[in-house]
Amino acid sequence: MAEDISWKTSNFRQSVVNKINEAIQETGMTSSRNGIEIENHVFLNARNKDEYLGFVARLILRIRDMNAAQYRMDW
Repeated sequence: MAEDISWKTSNFRQSVVNKINEAIQETGMTSSRNGIEIENHVFLNARNKDEYLGFVARLILRIRDMNAAQYRMDW
């Protein structure tokens, strides 16, 4: 069975960068790293599409959790 390499295309990766940037913007957080740098780090550490998407999903959830925690602290 051939490996799915669609996750390695620039279009696919750019869509992931956009999702990361969107999550950061929704939280109102500032980050010393932008979506491109974050996605590139994830991409370089992933061995396959499933691992890549898992890393990205956990990353976005972590960003949102950090925002929720900050919101609770502000109350």
